[in-house]
Amino acid sequence: DTCGNPLFLKWLGEWMESASAANNKAYYTYKKAYDSMSKYPLPFQHPTEAAILSGIGPGICQRLEMRLKQHCEETGQPVPQRPDELPTLSKSKKSKKSNSQDNLSCDDEPEPKRQKTTAAPKVYVPKYRSGAYAIMLALYKSSEIDSNSSMTKTDLIKEAQRYCDASFDIPSGKQKFYTAWNSMKTLLDKNYVYKNDYPSRFSLTESGMLVARQIVQTASLQGNDPFSESGMLVARPIVQTASLQGNDPFLEKNHTTEKDPIIIDLVESSDEESDQVGTASNSLNNFKPIVWEPGTFEIVLILDTREVKLKKDRDYIKDTLQDKGINLSVRNLELGDVIWVARKKKTSSSATDELVLDYILERKRMDDLVGSIKDGRFREQKFRLSKSGAGQIIYLIEDYNLEELGEFGDAVKTAISSTQMLNGYFLKRTATIDQSIDYLVRMTRMLKKMYENTALFAIPDNMIYRSTFLSMKKNLATLHPYHTYLVTYSSYSDLNSKSKPLTLKDTFVRMLMTIRGISVDKAAEIIKNYPTPRKLIQEFNSLPNENDKKKMIMNACNGIIRRKKIGPSLSDKIYQIWCANNYHSLA
Repeated sequence: DTCGNPLFLKWLGEWMESASAANNKAYYTYKKAYDSMSKYPLPFQHPTEAAILSGIGPGICQRLEMRLKQHCEETGQPVPQRPDELPTLSKSKKSKKSNSQDNLSCDDEPEPKRQKTTAAPKVYVPKYRSGAYAIMLALYKSSEIDSNSSMTKTDLIKEAQRYCDASFDIPSGKQKFYTAWNSMKTLLDKNYVYKNDYPSRFSLTESGMLVARQIVQTASLQGNDPFSESGMLVARPIVQTASLQGNDPFLEKNHTTEKDPIIIDLVESSDEESDQVGTASNSLNNFKPIVWEPGTFEIVLILDTREVKLKKDRDYIKDTLQDKGINLSVRNLELGDVIWVARKKKTSSSATDELVLDYILERKRMDDLVGSIKDGRFREQKFRLSKSGAGQIIYLIEDYNLEELGEFGDAVKTAISSTQMLNGYFLKRTATIDQSIDYLVRMTRMLKKMYENTALFAIPDNMIYRSTFLSMKKNLATLHPYHTYLVTYSSYSDLNSKSKPLTLKDTFVRMLMTIRGISVDKAAEIIKNYPTPRKLIQEFNSLPNENDKKKMIMNACNGIIRRKKIGPSLSDKIYQIWCANNYHSLA
């Protein structure tokens, strides 16, 4: 997509690179702002208008404004006026004086007095997942999608709670008398919401509707679903296409399906990817995908039998989910504690086909999380999840209370933040098993709404090879960005089975990760330059002196992305482990 503000994007990119070079945590702030700006196609008249984008707050807007003033001074261009600025008094007087002199004529009638201009009020945009944000989304959905012009307080709270992190019923810990419902006063004062006196019903005013629509459209342009019940950002089929065509992407009637089977052509992929695919099968140049039409399948939650150690707890989860109307199945999963599948509705045939949806959930009790961090299972598990090809990986942390962990709390915080920031996985925290069950219920209902009214596309089993699967998924996402290509449950199990032999690349990554300080990202960066252990050793041996060998990995992995950089001590350690005759621990 074309960015509507290339100059702002350029400056954000420069600040992002500077922060990365200085190992400054501000890199991630600028990266988020850069990604949001790059996806927004409409031009801003002033940097302060960029505050509507995710990841851009007052601080970045102020810095953009200062940079713009500097740019205008350097190029001799006028500085754009802030949207909330008044015309200056001197300009007003000068304008009146000029008009009176230019229009002095006995034949002309005097020009009528101009009305005094007032400052345009600064547009208030609620904070993401705040009480005001949730109320506006709920009222917008009620009016524009469900065709209900107003809502009672009870119905409004029930709907808005899905889009808010704070509770509408229970006051927060620090503010004993404040709930998310208090945000209604702000919306009434801003004239965004209209309230009937009796019986009390609430609806969006014209200005409130404009702001709410802008929030929804901005989210759609960024590929996100603002009406996600789970509170996470999810890619939704055909959302971007619908929004760019002027349609409401959240109306079911806009979801289109392709009745005629299509042929997926992979010839347009890069030479490297084509070679990789070709090594597996010459027939991969094109294939006919599996297509399931809407109404021919149902969404089913799959729960791993080993997910809960105690049988009584496992039965409790299963029984409670079924009591809440969730269609589920319990079986041994090769990867993940919970997945969701689309299952063909029963027909005369005895076999039931299943396609695995693009979501994997891993549930961890806090004690289990601590144990897995200590023994290394946590890193190994994240590595396997990264190889699954799933578009959305969710970590559900239960019994979340860092205060009880004592000194080990910092290690947990680090592990959790790296899971979110570096791996890009979604993290959900719950306090009890019942809250976890409620989250699974909301997720299942959300996936039913997302998938049951759309056609599903899947890669045939005979086209899937473990060594080329990720390249194939990446290639398909590039060529056909508005379709998610699923796999059958049989292929999912084969791809993620521990008993299946690992590729040389996977084995090499695991070997590198046994070195303290080598993360998945750093290991992946190393094998980009040295794809096999033999190649790594050959490159070490080709260098003339010891110092060059110690710095070889550092020089090869010196990109702008901080988490992939390798420092001198770690580079030396890698050399010592792989090539030195006598290795003395540098840890």
